[in-house]
Amino acid sequence: MIIVAGGDSFIYGSELKDCDMRGMTQYSRNTFTSLLATQSGFEYECVAWPGYGNDSIARNVINFCETHKDQKKFVIVSWTFPGRYEFRFNYNTQQRSGNWYTITPWTIAEDNAMFLKDFKNQNEEVLKGHETHLARAKQIGTHEFAQSFYKHVGSSEFWKIYASLKEIVYLQNYLKNNNIGFLFTCASTDLFINSTVRTEKDLSVMSLYNQIDFDKWYMFNNTTDLGFYQWADFYKYPIGTTHPLEQAHADAAKLMKDKFNELVKTYLEQDQTGNSIS
Repeated sequence: MIIVAGGDSFIYGSELKDCDMRGMTQYSRNTFTSLLATQSGFEYECVAWPGYGNDSIARNVINFCETHKDQKKFVIVSWTFPGRYEFRFNYNTQQRSGNWYTITPWTIAEDNAMFLKDFKNQNEEVLKGHETHLARAKQIGTHEFAQSFYKHVGSSEFWKIYASLKEIVYLQNYLKNNNIGFLFTCASTDLFINSTVRTEKDLSVMSLYNQIDFDKWYMFNNTTDLGFYQWADFYKYPIGTTHPLEQAHADAAKLMKDKFNELVKTYLEQDQTGNSIS
């Protein structure tokens, strides 16, 4: 069986020592998703990528599953922060995915001040990478598009949450319908702990929220419901510019191990009996 990991830069392993950040040709084998796979003796494939939004995450996990139908799979996804959005542009965006491009609040930055305020520690090489990415976005037009989108739609909490919950339910239902086991977690519980879900309780949002199978989720520090990044920051694990480093991933894998093993065991037992994964 192969463990398929979906997510953003935390799952790709940005700033971990064995991750190729310059050439973007090798994801880390020291992320908590990779550690869970290797400690259990399974193969591992990472379809995460730095900067991915939740729509990017769902699309790429499904693409991998569709092209590997003959292989038994178990999926681990770490959902990212709400407020990132993927679009397929009418032109090549000069990014890895060609016409596909994820915009984030950093895409609308005018200079490096927005990056620096989010950095835990300054790193000139990382900063230069963001500056280069921003310059390219301004040149090809995605910066202008992102400014308009966030002004009119993307900056509202409602749309951030609604768009993310749709992707979570979409991938969850795809995996269940195709009898693929899975474990979900997240970088930040802002996906669920917000006024849109907790106070406004809009029907369109709650109809999605109520479909989520939280029995297949792992939240860090269950008493306070933290995502991976929130947990690492709260407990003061070493962080690079914006990414928890090796120790946080190692301890996260230890915390998640029992839940991971439980869901994998259930999946394999159900698969052997021919029952659906639910």
